[in-house]
Amino acid sequence: MKTRFRIEIYDENKNNDVTIYSEQGVDKDYLTELVFSNIKNFDGNVRAYVYDSLKKKKITAVYLPMDLLNKVKSKIPASPTRLGLI
Repeated sequence: MKTRFRIEIYDENKNNDVTIYSEQGVDKDYLTELVFSNIKNFDGNVRAYVYDSLKKKKITAVYLPMDLLNKVKSKIPASPTRLGLI
């Protein structure tokens, strides 16, 4: 089964959902890494889940509250386009 695992990452307003399909299982560390690699796209509380389509249930979950998200985003340098330089 090629797309056994479905990874869903979304925030409160669900405008910037990310869905990734995987052949291999995803542990909590890798799921957290995926969330932080897409952190600029999210506003509000972020939830991430890994669904196993064979067993039809969630196998891993990560929840990041808004205050932690804002703390991490404040340490990311602004890009030139966000500063209006380009």
